Amino acid sequence: MLGHIWRLLILGAVACLASAALAEGGRPDCTTARADYRRLAAEAYIWGYPLIRSAQLRQNMTLPEDPLRPRPATTAGAPINRLGHARALATPETRQGVAPNNDTLYSLAWIDTTAGPFVFEAPDFGARYYTFQMGQADTSTDLALGQSTHGSRLPPVFIQGPGQKHPVPPGMIGVRATQRYFMLAGRTLVRDAEDFAEVWQLQDRMRLRTWDDFRDGRDREAPIVPQGPIERREPPTDDPAAFLGMLGAVLEDWRPVGSDRRIVRSLAPLGLAPGRTFDPRCLPADALPEIAQGLAEARSAIEQRTRDLGTNVNGWTVNYRGAAFGSDLLLRAAVAMDQIYVLPAHEAIYMIAKRDSQGRTLDGNSSYVLRFRAEELPPAGAFWSATVYYAKGFLVANPVGRYSIGDRTPGLVRGADGSIEIRLQHDAPADGEANWLPVPSEHFTVMLRLYRPAEDARNRRWLPPAIEEMPADWRK
Repeated sequence: MLGHIWRLLILGAVACLASAALAEGGRPDCTTARADYRRLAAEAYIWGYPLIRSAQLRQNMTLPEDPLRPRPATTAGAPINRLGHARALATPETRQGVAPNNDTLYSLAWIDTTAGPFVFEAPDFGARYYTFQMGQADTSTDLALGQSTHGSRLPPVFIQGPGQKHPVPPGMIGVRATQRYFMLAGRTLVRDAEDFAEVWQLQDRMRLRTWDDFRDGRDREAPIVPQGPIERREPPTDDPAAFLGMLGAVLEDWRPVGSDRRIVRSLAPLGLAPGRTFDPRCLPADALPEIAQGLAEARSAIEQRTRDLGTNVNGWTVNYRGAAFGSDLLLRAAVAMDQIYVLPAHEAIYMIAKRDSQGRTLDGNSSYVLRFRAEELPPAGAFWSATVYYAKGFLVANPVGRYSIGDRTPGLVRGADGSIEIRLQHDAPADGEANWLPVPSEHFTVMLRLYRPAEDARNRRWLPPAIEEMPADWRK
């Protein structure tokens, strides 16, 4: 298959290079500059991977080809510019993103700011934990508004896009999208099984309107605007034209800012430029092997970074920077691969374990225990939870329907000394299921979430304990 694609690209490249014989209107806009294609391809993959995954997530949630299609209860999908709500916690069937939490109900809107500005309104949450993430199209988030910032009631949020210069109305919070598309993601805590109806009522009182409708007192849904298509699969490394086509689709709506300007300018030899459709005929035939090698090397570097997010301790890797990636593009790509759209670190810290205390990969054919001493429980101002995922970031189906354990888990048993032991194994423990967090019969990942992490967690004075493998007969 790859050979066939390359033959097509070679023919296209020859056509491009020989295009002097074509009519002026029939030739693509190719650069003739030579470049280090291997390096450029690697840079394009690392820089562009999060942009592509964000665009794919947007389209998975908004379904531009059929925006009014009914969604499952576990997804917060809705048409573009409209607010959707998950009415049930995530399950193994939740496949719209990676590593969803199993603690909160999501409320989500993908906004095309060209149809705005927009105003978002939320109800009074009382003592309930909630937060609304302001997610940019490159998967970064520098702002989360909610209980941590405004107590029980969030003022209206005024959202406008790049180039829009509307003054923020009095009493509102101004938020600026850096690109055309913007994600508003709410998380509302569900305390227990009896709590859903109250959360649904809160969701029903959330509103998203255009500024014109809000100002004029109209209560109607925003228009559904068309979106450019993007291929929905993992960005490939063995098909240069496919990857560059995906990135080119994103760049058609992209406004380079800051350090992006240099990167985007450098991609011209690959046939990429803002506002221009990618044409595979612009790829020089002799550069294709170099481009494929650069893409593969970049993919490998991202995967390696997912195992080293910043601080490695006791088998856990922890990104204490959250969604403030700055110039660390490899961190941004790694987070997009395993945990896309994390909250800022002051709002949540995500600790990921793929290995046990001995450095061995976590495997469901073994049994493990995660033990928190009474005086060393996860320090979280809102709540904490531990969740198990397959390697691809999906929840694990199991006979008891339990996907996470945390400080709100009913019937959680503590030791006589106040400690908590979480059993991580495929089969149910013989001595009871209260502290059992089921795992698949293959490699898996544990994510420990601390919402509103205490200072001890943020400054690394508190660190998660190692996951210990237990003897083979321990599970019996």
